[in-house]
Amino acid sequence: MNSSLSLALLQQIIDQLPMNIFCRDASGRYLFANRVFAREAGLLHPNEIIGKTDAEMPWGDMFREEDQRLLAEGQPLLHQQLHCHSGDSTSWMEIHKVPLYDEAGEPLALFAMVSAIDQRKELEQTFRQQQLLQRRLLDAIPDPIRLEDHQGVIIDCNQAFLDFMGLTASEAIGQRVSARLSAEQTMGRGEYCLMDAHGQGRHLEVTRVDVPDGDGNSLGILTLSRDITGLRTTQAQLQQEQHYDSLTGLLKLSHFLQTSRHLGARKASLLLVDLQHFREINDRFGIRVADRLLSQVARRLQRLAPPHSLLCRVAADDFALLLPELNIPLSDWSNNLLRELMVPYQVEEHRIQIPVFLGIAHGKANDAERLLSHAEAALAQGKRQQQHCTLFDPELDAKLKRRQLIAAQLPLAIKSAELTAVYQPIISTHGNQLHGAELLCRWPHPVFGMISPDEFIPLAEELGLIGQLGQLMLEQGCAQLAQWQLAAPDLVLSINLSPLQFRDPELCSQIFACIERHGLAPWQLELEITEGVLMENADEIESNLANLIEAGFHLAIDDFGTGYCSLAYLPRLQVATLKLDRSFTQELVTNQATTAIVRSVIGLGHELGIRITAEGVETVEQQAWLVQAGCDRLQGFLFSRPLPPEEFARSYQLLVPH
Repeated sequence: MNSSLSLALLQQIIDQLPMNIFCRDASGRYLFANRVFAREAGLLHPNEIIGKTDAEMPWGDMFREEDQRLLAEGQPLLHQQLHCHSGDSTSWMEIHKVPLYDEAGEPLALFAMVSAIDQRKELEQTFRQQQLLQRRLLDAIPDPIRLEDHQGVIIDCNQAFLDFMGLTASEAIGQRVSARLSAEQTMGRGEYCLMDAHGQGRHLEVTRVDVPDGDGNSLGILTLSRDITGLRTTQAQLQQEQHYDSLTGLLKLSHFLQTSRHLGARKASLLLVDLQHFREINDRFGIRVADRLLSQVARRLQRLAPPHSLLCRVAADDFALLLPELNIPLSDWSNNLLRELMVPYQVEEHRIQIPVFLGIAHGKANDAERLLSHAEAALAQGKRQQQHCTLFDPELDAKLKRRQLIAAQLPLAIKSAELTAVYQPIISTHGNQLHGAELLCRWPHPVFGMISPDEFIPLAEELGLIGQLGQLMLEQGCAQLAQWQLAAPDLVLSINLSPLQFRDPELCSQIFACIERHGLAPWQLELEITEGVLMENADEIESNLANLIEAGFHLAIDDFGTGYCSLAYLPRLQVATLKLDRSFTQELVTNQATTAIVRSVIGLGHELGIRITAEGVETVEQQAWLVQAGCDRLQGFLFSRPLPPEEFARSYQLLVPH
């Protein structure tokens, strides 16, 4: 192939390439170029550019100095990027220049290729913007994030990680993970407490996952760390408030019982500590002093409690202590505890000594709830007997279970009228005739048999059921009296009222509505109250007493002589009857002092226009003495025990033939 054909073939090749190709000799004259370059120069054919210099081109001699330097140095210029301006338009060009030499090493020519790279520049710009956005987003995340290879070298991280570590990006990237983070080596999720750059412990919830590339290979391990220090602090505060008493710092009762359930069945003792007269201390010295006293008691209990004990605040002035088996007798330890707790406390300028009672129960450590109820029963018994340290016994347990069962069943028993009325006759000493009957409440229980009123009446008062029970008895009694008055129109029914009923402002209207429903007159009811009711300074009691008397009901003082009653109340309230307590009746024949008192009461009552009823009459001798002394009415087993209504009616001819 001849040289002219070779040049023609080369020209065709470079004309097909989509870039500017040219060659200039050492003097800057063009030796050849392709069509793309010729068009850029404003020429129609590449041959038109041969022999010309840049001075004759639109762009001028701006590259001449650079070309001479390249020829002189002998180093190619590759990947040069220029932002070129042509009129109102601009474009990016990538330039490659290669110097050429002859066999003697003299500069011969400079070969160049120039490509338009606007599209690539746009892609690069878009890529950089995306990278910048990703970086800003990553750095905006407040949780530390890092990417490391499988050797622990950090590939990338965010600003939160750098802040946590106290490093700059150049100090972290390419370095191994700090020893401070060595705990975070487990894949998956975990929680760790790590030190930050300021030496503060931080709770971190850490998630570590493998990051795959497009081919399924691992790029590295991504570690996401969420700072949950605030959350854990808040949770700890809430747990503290939920489980611990804010005043004393001791366990609350609920957490005390929950913790005890995990202590196993080992032997343990529970001491219930009760501070006496704490309310008086609160009233006398104020809440602040009382609270500080409680805090001092709690600290003293903490100091005295043996190892492996549980201590809690049960109520305002009660504490519970669950003790393991001691190496000394519990009685010795508890007596020492009593002595220590009753040593006076110095609260501000006040020196305060407070009596303490202990209730103690033995059992299993994981049964603290039962032990607490046993200790409460022992404590109550000890306070009644003024015994400062009382141990629970099984007999008390049986009584406690019975009491709990009765208390649970009493509301339904009242609602379903399982409790019934019985009647004990009251005999007039004038003619030995039936004057009336006292209504007494009985509870025939299917399991316990007949339950005494002494057992369920206090429970009804304690549970707030005495009003319902009183209304039930009132309804039964009035309905029964309405039947009997056909045969005995002058019969009087005595009904006991609890002191708590007198605190109900609706008491008078309820009683009056009941007698109206059954067609009775107020004088047919004798309402029995205890002496204590008269001594209470309560507006409701004063008002109810006055309203009942004004409405025409007869008022009787029950168990007279067993309490303290101001005689001034008797004429003022127009008391109709005094019922002498059975303790006086029992000693009439044997005790001269008692006979003198009874004779005086009968005389005083008659002077005031008050009738006297003697309770507990059981012998003919007692009856004879009381009749001779002028007693108006008698009641007791000598005449009859309390009877069901049908039997009472048969005994006293109160049945009306149909």
